[in-house]
Amino acid sequence: MDKELAQYINTLLAEKERGVKQAQKEYNSIYNDPEARSNVDAERMVVWGQELSWERSIIYKCQKAMDYFEEESDDLFIDINNTGGKY
Repeated sequence: MDKELAQYINTLLAEKERGVKQAQKEYNSIYNDPEARSNVDAERMVVWGQELSWERSIIYKCQKAMDYFEEESDDLFIDINNTGGKY
């Protein structure tokens, strides 16, 4: 994978993470306010919380994968220079 592509994907992941953090704040606001919580279906709150948790875990895994690809890209660049184009 191209290093620039991995960096771009990391940027998209960071934007998605900001959106999830904002949604988590909204969720927490409703969850911590008994009056607001009474106006929302309990099942919907559970599903929403699970979705947020899943999104955070997937974003984390994807960020780690992109970090790995960026490191591999650096290693390939070094290998190409040291081996005269082996890769």
